Amino acid sequence: MARAKSEAQFNRRVRGESMAKDWAEAIPLMRLAAEHKYVFAQYNLGVCYAKGEGVAQDWVEAVRLYRLAAEQKHADAQHELGLCYANGEGVAQDCVEAVRLFRLAAEQKHAGAQCNLGICVSRGEGVAQNYARAARLFRLAAKQKHADARYYLGLCYARGEGVARDWAEAVRLYRLAAEQKHADAQFCLGVCYANGEGVAQDWAEAVRLYRLAAEQKNADAQFNLGKCYANGEGVAQDWAEAAWS
Repeated sequence: MARAKSEAQFNRRVRGESMAKDWAEAIPLMRLAAEHKYVFAQYNLGVCYAKGEGVAQDWVEAVRLYRLAAEQKHADAQHELGLCYANGEGVAQDCVEAVRLFRLAAEQKHAGAQCNLGICVSRGEGVAQNYARAARLFRLAAKQKHADARYYLGLCYARGEGVARDWAEAVRLYRLAAEQKHADAQFCLGVCYANGEGVAQDWAEAVRLYRLAAEQKNADAQFNLGKCYANGEGVAQDWAEAAWS
């Protein structure tokens, strides 16, 4: 009973449940628990080192801790360690190892891993390129409401990669991701409205979507929004605003 109570207090303090985060107290607790092979602590201490929260940022230490948790089949840790290998953070870049780790997490239905494995498969990075398989992976993650997966599956339908081209389905998926404030999806949905692909042409809606994405610093959206102001498409022509966009 005492151990259960201690773990509950530890969990709340680390997760910020019922109390504000207190890094000075949380880090030593996480470190102690990690040394005792408590997988949640290993993973979350790794996150702290990756983000530089409560400790100096240290990707090598983050990788070490993610690996310990991943060896205990912690799906989030497998995924994060895969990202480290994919991006060369704290370890030499190794797309093959990234794919292996993404696959382990994806087999546990980790949506982020399913999506990132799909990206690797679609690009042929660390694994043979296979658009149909990539689309299946994106679909698995999209069913879990993963915004990136919805966006990438939308791209598959827009491009006809791994699935039959279907602009209406692309629009539906872009819209779902856009509603989750996914900037690339907002931009792509804006393009669909501008071009009348999968939806009736509507420049005002295109402008609205470009603006949402531009506010998230999406460069393509900023450029297209500027063009709309320059050409008076969906908005009154405004050269000053066009130059600013």
